[in-house]
Amino acid sequence: MKKILLLSTLLALFIDAVQYIAAPHTYFASRLTHPTGQTTLAAAAATPAVSMDPGPSTPPPPPVADPITPVAAKLSAAGLSPSYAGLYLSVQARTGTPWQLIAAVHKLETNQAGTTGRTSSAGAVGPFQFIPATWRVYALDGNADGSAQITNLDDAAMTAGHYLAVSGANRRSYSQALFNYNHSSSYVTRGMSLAYRLGL
Repeated sequence: MKKILLLSTLLALFIDAVQYIAAPHTYFASRLTHPTGQTTLAAAAATPAVSMDPGPSTPPPPPVADPITPVAAKLSAAGLSPSYAGLYLSVQARTGTPWQLIAAVHKLETNQAGTTGRTSSAGAVGPFQFIPATWRVYALDGNADGSAQITNLDDAAMTAGHYLAVSGANRRSYSQALFNYNHSSSYVTRGMSLAYRLGL
């Protein structure tokens, strides 16, 4: 009887060895028992797969609107150079004077000249034609280089915005602001007409 049991045990060990050599991974997996009583392989096959789908993607943020492009378009439509759209907007942001009024003054004074030492017969200087005495009171540094030059376009534009603001533009008295800039009724009429065409 003992011999039969010994032979049975050896035979079982032999069969196990053959199964291991043939497929070692399957052999060990078939020997591991899941808590449900199934083999590990069977339990794994019965377990629903976890979805890795992240769901609908978050839509990209809307593009940031470019404020310069529409202003440049309005300048072009009114027959003005669109090159200074960014400058006019920066002056508006700092001084509160509408960019349309700044553009109108720039057009009337020097036909939108850039940095220039142009001097009128009345002694007005630069791209926004300031009388030097007025400039000394209201001058602002428009390009952050540490100085305010009457001939520099950035400085002159910023100073013009400042001067127009304190002359009435900050109270929406645009005609009064233009009259303080140039004591001429026709200047005010032409300036306001151009500013309205630009969308003021």
